[in-house]
Amino acid sequence: MVVFVADSQVERLDANIESMHNLYDNLTEYGLDLREIPFVIQYNKRDLPNISSLEELQRELNPTNVPTFEAVGVRGIGVFDTLKAVSKLVIKALS
Repeated sequence: MVVFVADSQVERLDANIESMHNLYDNLTEYGLDLREIPFVIQYNKRDLPNISSLEELQRELNPTNVPTFEAVGVRGIGVFDTLKAVSKLVIKALS
């Protein structure tokens, strides 16, 4: 199971893209395919003023259209929804 937590701040977009590429590369090194693993993306810090649009985040970080969730981690907003979704994907993968 993988939950990729992206920082929604505009100035973090390039770092998010690099981290996503690193995730794919690291999993590939271990013979794993992210398309076969329960995987969701959480767009965190959605309460801040200088954030990327959801459209831009989707375009840059989610080309395979995995489930995504908006969150404000420090307030717990969206955290349970993210956990619930990835848990359902794990159960589905095991059945």
